[in-house]
Amino acid sequence: MSTQAKGDAFEARVYDALADELRNERLCVAPQHAKIFRKKAYYSRDRQAEITTDVSIEVFLPARKRPTLVWVFECKDYTGSVPVDDIEEFHAKLQQIGEDNTKGTFVTSGALQKGARAYADSKRIGVVRLLPSDQIIVVLEFTTAASMARASEVDWSEFSVALSAPQHRSRRGFFASDDGYWFPNWYSLLSHLIEHAK
Repeated sequence: MSTQAKGDAFEARVYDALADELRNERLCVAPQHAKIFRKKAYYSRDRQAEITTDVSIEVFLPARKRPTLVWVFECKDYTGSVPVDDIEEFHAKLQQIGEDNTKGTFVTSGALQKGARAYADSKRIGVVRLLPSDQIIVVLEFTTAASMARASEVDWSEFSVALSAPQHRSRRGFFASDDGYWFPNWYSLLSHLIEHAK
């Protein structure tokens, strides 16, 4: 598979996951008040041209024509670690799209270098790591009430390692950090964003 096709497939994975969450009202916003896009362009006064985003969600207050919040997702399917340059470039794009009502989240299959994590934290850019399928540990076990309770428990100490260790293996495939907090799923990440945007 070419690099372009691999990147497009990862973007589609992120878009499909977010569209499903939005459609099923698990993103803290009613579907009639939000629109999700892939490859949407936003005008940059600095460039005097448009910046095309990988995935974006626009949230509207009732009866408003312009979005109240534009949440932009930069998607990178990496096997290694994400360098700080990628986060800096994403931050520059966010500033040009519209600093006041724009939130950014960097989504990757790879880990983040220490400097990339620090820079993302300092600029309040969320980071999500979606583990590649070959790094997700699938355990088949006899289902009991106790095993279901264990499956829903979150080991918060794993999040820092999952975001920074390229070969990290886990039973879960989603790890996110934003604003100094850890998030186990898309819903908790967006609800935090909406709550703190008020």
